Amino acid sequence: MLDRNTITNVHWQSKRTAEGPVWGEIAPDLEDLAQEIRHCILTPKGSVPLNPEKGCDLEQYRDRPMNVRSLFVVAEVREALRLWVPRVLVHELNYANTFETISLTVTWSPIEAVLDDFQTTEVAYVF
Repeated sequence: MLDRNTITNVHWQSKRTAEGPVWGEIAPDLEDLAQEIRHCILTPKGSVPLNPEKGCDLEQYRDRPMNVRSLFVVAEVREALRLWVPRVLVHELNYANTFETISLTVTWSPIEAVLDDFQTTEVAYVF
């Protein structure tokens, strides 16, 4: 078990993967922000009981034509990240899709960054 008193990072959260939480490990600093971006995109609106507006409502774009779906998805993700992940500044959002999967590449930097390094987080959303 990880002792919270031994964590030296200011920003951290419990580490989670696509399979679920990784017990006893943390996601510190930039990994914390990347995990928060993935979590925001993959959380459907209405699924957080005490905050039903949190997340992205990507499911509503399932039946849109593929050539216009990208416009709606990018706008939805950009707005969700602006509202729910205020610690990052999104510079670019790239979209690629197949018939059943959307791949998003978010290029971002921390708001209070000393260095202006861009970070990239990839998220796959399966319809």
